[in-house]
Amino acid sequence: MNFEPKNFRRISADSKPPFKIRDVKMPLILVKESGEAMFANSKTEMDALVTQFNTQTDLLLWAWVGEWRTDVFQLTASDLESHYK
Repeated sequence: MNFEPKNFRRISADSKPPFKIRDVKMPLILVKESGEAMFANSKTEMDALVTQFNTQTDLLLWAWVGEWRTDVFQLTASDLESHYK
């Protein structure tokens, strides 16, 4: 499957979370190259989802739920290293 994600935010110096992604109940969504899509909200579910993430072929999204809006970020392996645990 060829993903062409558009309008998803990226974590940057201006938009980095003040917490670790794993520590908050904000959903992760993994879309595998095969088309299979998975959702996780608890720490255990998120850990399992992250271990299945193939950085070369899959799409990992994180919904950062705020007071006024929800932003959806496309995550990379580097984002996980810096902001997941």
